Amino acid sequence: MLTRFFIRSPLFILLITSLIAILCPRALAQESNEKDPVKNDAEDQCKRYNSFVWENDIIAADDGGYSNGFAYSWGYADIQCSDAWVKKIDSWLTDVSQLHGQENSGNTPYTFQLAHVMSTPSDIENPELIPNDRPYTGLMFSALNIFHHDEKSATHYELLLGAVGPITQAEEIQSFIHRAIGISEPEGWEHQTNNELVFRLGIDKSWKLHEGSFFKSYESDLIGMSDIKAGNLSSDIGAGLSYRIGRGLTKSTSSHSIIPGRSTPVLMLKPGDWALFFTLYGNYVFNNIVIEGNTRQESHGVPLINEQLRYTLGGYYQFESHGFSASLHQSSEQFEGLHENTLFLTLGLSY
Repeated sequence: MLTRFFIRSPLFILLITSLIAILCPRALAQESNEKDPVKNDAEDQCKRYNSFVWENDIIAADDGGYSNGFAYSWGYADIQCSDAWVKKIDSWLTDVSQLHGQENSGNTPYTFQLAHVMSTPSDIENPELIPNDRPYTGLMFSALNIFHHDEKSATHYELLLGAVGPITQAEEIQSFIHRAIGISEPEGWEHQTNNELVFRLGIDKSWKLHEGSFFKSYESDLIGMSDIKAGNLSSDIGAGLSYRIGRGLTKSTSSHSIIPGRSTPVLMLKPGDWALFFTLYGNYVFNNIVIEGNTRQESHGVPLINEQLRYTLGGYYQFESHGFSASLHQSSEQFEGLHENTLFLTLGLSY
């Protein structure tokens, strides 16, 4: 039963085709380089990055709000290891970076990401539509992320394409998980957001505002961050600050994100590097399909609260070839209506 469900799932098809298209050519290239020692030095510059991230509100008292998310990312330390179409996009972005004064020293890391997330109202045992609570929503997407950076600043570009609605199989996935662990199944997925293609373009900018030491034994720094995103998935503009203590902080500045902890910057770290961080971030949200419902057809949604605030507390540690991260995220209310849980946990494993 479970096998048939996943084989017929659009999510399964997306995962398999993406992995075949991206991973197989890279594996063949690696085998070829092993036979050609001349290419080994170049292959060393193409360090492979893999990351698995799981997010859940298991730490909270209820299953409402942002319920669950998982993502797989893969990438390389230098854009020169990529296909021609990725290099073409990067050449356009290089021109954009120069417009706002971003120099790009050294390599240009990039990653691909596949993700599936779901959100639900607070009372998942109620089969009726809850007018003043967020809709049931499943979201799956793929994203290309490119990083331009120097020693003091970094710019992260995001191109995201995906879909919301029953096509994501969120109802089936959540029901299966709840049956497997013996808790109440959700009853209101018939009121979920309808099928709709979504996209988002984003730019995140970060600056190292201060660097020093912590008890003279560890590094510390203060990072300023800003971002702007636009698309029918969501659009916002925001800014924040992040304070970190640890070791090897300089090498990971460019990968410290608006929501840190969702990946460990293994490409830029050495064994023994670690950090603890606290981030405070505020933004003005113009639209969010996960809260407001579909943009092209009628569906349930609730009024969006535009001004939002989020804080994150977490850390990461880099082992010989693996990295681990964990963080807690809490945000202010995101919509007008019932009070909901906004606390969730992020766990990440990279190698």
